[in-house]
Amino acid sequence: MGGVTPCAWAATEASPDEVSRHSALELNNRGVREAQAGRFEEAAALLRQALALDPHDATTRHNLSHVLTDWGRALEQAGKGDEAMAALRAAVEHDPTNGIALIHLGNLTYLQGHALPQAIAYWKQAFGRVPSAQWHGVASRIAQTERDLRIERGFVLEQTPHFDLRLQRESAAAELASVGEALERAYERLHAALGDGPARIPVIFYTEGDFERVNGTRDWTVGLYDGRIRLRWNEIGTPYASQLIAHEVTHAFLHDVYGHRLPLWVHEGYAQFQEGSTLHTPEQTHLEARVRARTQWVPLKWLDARFTQPSGRDDIQAAYVQARLVIEELMTRYGVDRFKVFLTQLAAGRPVEAAYDQAFAPARWIRADQGVFE
Repeated sequence: MGGVTPCAWAATEASPDEVSRHSALELNNRGVREAQAGRFEEAAALLRQALALDPHDATTRHNLSHVLTDWGRALEQAGKGDEAMAALRAAVEHDPTNGIALIHLGNLTYLQGHALPQAIAYWKQAFGRVPSAQWHGVASRIAQTERDLRIERGFVLEQTPHFDLRLQRESAAAELASVGEALERAYERLHAALGDGPARIPVIFYTEGDFERVNGTRDWTVGLYDGRIRLRWNEIGTPYASQLIAHEVTHAFLHDVYGHRLPLWVHEGYAQFQEGSTLHTPEQTHLEARVRARTQWVPLKWLDARFTQPSGRDDIQAAYVQARLVIEELMTRYGVDRFKVFLTQLAAGRPVEAAYDQAFAPARWIRADQGVFE
């Protein structure tokens, strides 16, 4: 009786290339999970390891580019501009078609480096690589920045230790020296209060007509900060010029130190606090009395909308008065150190309610939101 010949099972081993691809896949998946949990630094490290094992894997390269984009945006919001710039540049290197990274790289180039032509170039590279609804805002930014370049073509540059002043040639030298000193005094006060701020701040002085063309702002605006301090030259030499300068330098410091997560009412209230003036118009005094009595109080959670979508001059003035009174109250009751804890919590992305309760305990946000401080 014949015996049964057993099957010969041949052991096989994966090739080195297959092992590398499998390891790369595992690293990629781990990296995606870390990114979903918001741990972008860890995610980027894992995806870089995966890409080193399988350099031609398009999915891993795509994932790494988008993780670096999200990480860069988080760093930007936290006020870490240099680190954000590095992350976004790396994102574009890994995927030159990453439109979101290109937009934010353009924004940071405008805000951090103040290199307007390079910012425009990044924004234009994003064309066709982001949804059309998002591109509309970018196109407006490009148009405004190109207007800036045209208007400033004949401007001269004057410098102080911390400011780059751009203005027309015929501006008076004596007034220019005075405004430079006022800017530096404001910088020193903010540095003492908040610590290290922006290394250099561009300040652009416009004629009345140029200011309107560049910004298209409402008639109550005499200055603004959007990465550059923009001022009307005819406001220099007025009794409130130093207050205006202190106000806009404060915005520059808050953006640089605490990023882009602070509510507008915090920005505007603290900027007025730094003006240092206790003199107010009769209209402001009347508004202040009504806000203090809470007959014209807007819940703080809604106050930002009064700055972005005011119904008119009265609406915006009431918003400014309320923001100033709230910050003055917080500074008087709790002092600068606890106020800075509040700012730090906001910069870290905590909701304003939780940031307030953490910084000013045992006071509670639910009471402050309604104008009750205790």
